[in-house]
Amino acid sequence: MVVALRYSTNGERYDFPPFAGPPPVRYVLASSPRCGSNMLARALWHTGVAGFPEDYLADTYVLDYFERWGFDADDPDGLPAGHVRALMRCRTSPNGVFGIKVHAGHLAALEVDPHELLGAPRYIHMVRRDRLRQAISYTVAEQTGVWIVDGTHLPTGRASSTPRYDHDGIRRHLRLLDRDAATWARYFDRHGITPHVVVYEELLARYEDGVRGCLAFLGVEAPERIPAPGIARQADEATSRWVARFLDEAAPSERNSLLSGGC
Repeated sequence: MVVALRYSTNGERYDFPPFAGPPPVRYVLASSPRCGSNMLARALWHTGVAGFPEDYLADTYVLDYFERWGFDADDPDGLPAGHVRALMRCRTSPNGVFGIKVHAGHLAALEVDPHELLGAPRYIHMVRRDRLRQAISYTVAEQTGVWIVDGTHLPTGRASSTPRYDHDGIRRHLRLLDRDAATWARYFDRHGITPHVVVYEELLARYEDGVRGCLAFLGVEAPERIPAPGIARQADEATSRWVARFLDEAAPSERNSLLSGGC
């Protein structure tokens, strides 16, 4: 029977060979929407030595794997633990590395803290200096339903092919991103975590160095060649026009704050 999945990357053809036992290296790619985490996640996956970090705890991903496997409601460890245990068998790279991606906005809705669920994993924290471009990208993705361009994910929700400038929407997403940054700061402080920080703009400028730095943090040997991430950047000339328009409409104090962040 062919299973219709929301994301084709959740299918068997993207699995690693079955891995027996708990993976010795586990990590969380801590992120916020439109920070470049999809790029880094795919970059790490394509190395073949860093698992395949995806949003496995998000509802749409859980539903995809429910379609593939079903879950035992009587599992003594509960659904999240059973779900992750099954994922570890097929999404752990042969060298024993398993990763998941978690957005700050999803933390409150999760039944189990990822830190407890994975047993004190390592954390790679993906951030983006340019908050305004991140908020604009967030706004565009919500309007179009296109969150990643790689030929495997279809648009989600009520998509529109032509995004429209939305000052209030951009401002709302700026507030959400500020909230996400505060959420991760509190989370790291609560667990005494010092994450490995990857800055999106620096990853773009020094891609191979950035990926190798993540692999070194995980304690795994990097391949001789670092493959491309296999996804397309979505920023275009319209993004720059929206940046200029928003800054023109912003109060001087807000404009200065955004510009000091790298915009």
